[in-house]
Amino acid sequence: MSLTMGASIPVGSFAESENIYSDGFAGSNFVLNFDAAYFFMPVVGISGTFSFGSSYGGGESLENAMYDDVLEKFPILSVPADPEFNFDAGKWNYVNLMAGPQITIPLYNLNIDFKALGGLSFVFVPSRDMRLELDGGEFVSSTQGDELNVGYMLGTGVRFGVGRGAGIRLGLDYYHSKPALVTKNSYTVNNNLQSLPDDQFEVSINSLHLALGIAFNF
Repeated sequence: MSLTMGASIPVGSFAESENIYSDGFAGSNFVLNFDAAYFFMPVVGISGTFSFGSSYGGGESLENAMYDDVLEKFPILSVPADPEFNFDAGKWNYVNLMAGPQITIPLYNLNIDFKALGGLSFVFVPSRDMRLELDGGEFVSSTQGDELNVGYMLGTGVRFGVGRGAGIRLGLDYYHSKPALVTKNSYTVNNNLQSLPDDQFEVSINSLHLALGIAFNF
C-alpha cells in the first residue's frame, strides 16, 4: 500500500489553449493517490488506485477565446462598445477508482513497478461561467459535463527500502478520460429571456501525475 501526493501536469490537447471546443486550457495543480497491490506471484499482481486530481481550468486566454467566440457565433447580440464582462473558469477535478495488472521488478533494496489500470473516473468540469452586458440586457453561459466516465491510467514507480515495513515510493502515471461537455447559452433583452443553441463537445483529459509518498509492505 502507498499514499502519495504530487503534481498533476496537463499534456497534449488538454494543455493547449486555442480551440475552446477541443482544448482543455488546463494548468498544473496537484494529485493525491492511494494505491494498493496484491501479488499472487512473486512479480505479478493486481493493483488498484483511488485518486483525486485537479487542474486549473483556464485563465485569460480562455476568457478571451470565449468572448471572441460569442461575438462571432451570435451576431444577433447587441453588444455595447465597451461592455461589462465577467468570467469564471473554475477547475478540472476528477476522482478515479481503477484496477488492473501490475508487474514488479525487484532490485536489491528497491522495486520497480509497472501497472495498467482502467475503471471509473468521476470528472467535474470547469463551469466557464460567463456574463456579458448587452444593450438593454445580458448574455449568460455556463458549462456542464458528464460526471461519470471511464478512464485509464498507465504508470511506473520506484519503491525504496521495500523490506518488511515502510519505504518511500516515487510514481509517474499517465491518466486519460474523455468527458462530454455542454455549454448552455441564453440572453435577456428588456427582461425577456431568449434561448440560444447549446454547444456540445468533448475534451480529452490527458495528464501526467508525478507523486512522492510513503509505501507499506505486509
